[in-house]
Amino acid sequence: MAQDQLQALLLQLKDDAELQEKLKGAADLDAAVTVAKAAGFDVSKADWLSNKRLIGAHLLWEWNWI
Repeated sequence: MAQDQLQALLLQLKDDAELQEKLKGAADLDAAVTVAKAAGFDVSKADWLSNKRLIGAHLLWEWNWI
């Protein structure tokens, strides 16, 4: 289920410039989790860390905290 939430978040990011900017502005992974949760996605820090390959395959920009 957590991977499904992360995939849904990544799909949303493709079309949501505001969410992209919020995540780009996240100072660290904890802040990114907070942004994702505020956007309605149930993802945790562990989800991000255990799915780096999935995340890397979808990102078109750099996040310093990944």
